[in-house]
Amino acid sequence: MSKRRMIKIGCNLICTLLFLTILAACSREKASTRSIAQHEAEARAYTVTGNPNQGASTLDERAASRSPVHQQGSSYLEISGNVSIDENTVKVTGHSNLPAGARIKGNLAVKNSLLTGYTDETAIQKDGSFVLRVQRPGIQGSMDLTVLFRPDDQVDAIRNLYGSGGNKLEGPYVYQYEEKERLLQEVRIGAELDPEQDRTTPLVKPVWNKPKDYGSPQVWIKPDVKQEGNYYHVYARSNLLEGSDVKLTIDFPGRWQFGYDDQTKVMPDGSFSMRVKKPSLANRYTLVINYEPNEDIWINAKQVYGTRGERLSGSLVKVANDKEGSKRIEARIPIQPKS
Repeated sequence: MSKRRMIKIGCNLICTLLFLTILAACSREKASTRSIAQHEAEARAYTVTGNPNQGASTLDERAASRSPVHQQGSSYLEISGNVSIDENTVKVTGHSNLPAGARIKGNLAVKNSLLTGYTDETAIQKDGSFVLRVQRPGIQGSMDLTVLFRPDDQVDAIRNLYGSGGNKLEGPYVYQYEEKERLLQEVRIGAELDPEQDRTTPLVKPVWNKPKDYGSPQVWIKPDVKQEGNYYHVYARSNLLEGSDVKLTIDFPGRWQFGYDDQTKVMPDGSFSMRVKKPSLANRYTLVINYEPNEDIWINAKQVYGTRGERLSGSLVKVANDKEGSKRIEARIPIQPKS
């Protein structure tokens, strides 16, 4: 074979390899684009028509009577229990694998109320059991009960088990919180209470399902709405960062009305849940989920979204009215109650 022919064959092989490389890169780019497009399609596919009583994922499991399988003092935290309510007291009877002497707190909050001080604190017993008794507020309304354990609030022997700022904590009950621009870890478990309907309810074990694009500035939200009693419950999945403050309001066409709102922080996998009381008079209205970054957001969110949300993108982005260059996220869910 001549030298010229060998060179020609070599050039053809190189060109073929370059073509295949470019084709593969294009395929990866298209796949990435499809992934983003799919998320945006999901984010837009939240419109609910008719009565929102379809089954919706509650993003959790019940954790009333599960016994811990990890030994006491393990970095993998387990906790379970039941909540009972009577005319005067909200009582939590539970079990955990926290070490004896660890201090835990119970906090009770009432929706749309600024009440404070409804708390109790106790120590874990030798067998891991605990009982909390929180005074029941003398006002009506849906309640949130939270059981909390923070390693940084413990004596040295217990704090050292879980590392600086709780950085050794593991398991589904582990959440972040920010203190002095540091992200720390704590353990939480809770339950929602409607005193008009509930007398007992289990504490809730969360089930996390973090999306692949968790924390991306291209934000999507996929909510489900379910009517439970006199409340609309919104269970949503998203790729928002844990700790992001989201709000739920009701937009009534042609009028302004107060008292129909809720807010919460996003969970470790981007999910969140909120609820509002069902209006009794309006025929049509819209549930609105809102996220607007500001100077008080956690340090990691500032880096991803910008202090004013200037790095946010995607189909749910709106321009914030009060600050130039600011952006926010808004998802609207039209509701038509059953007659």
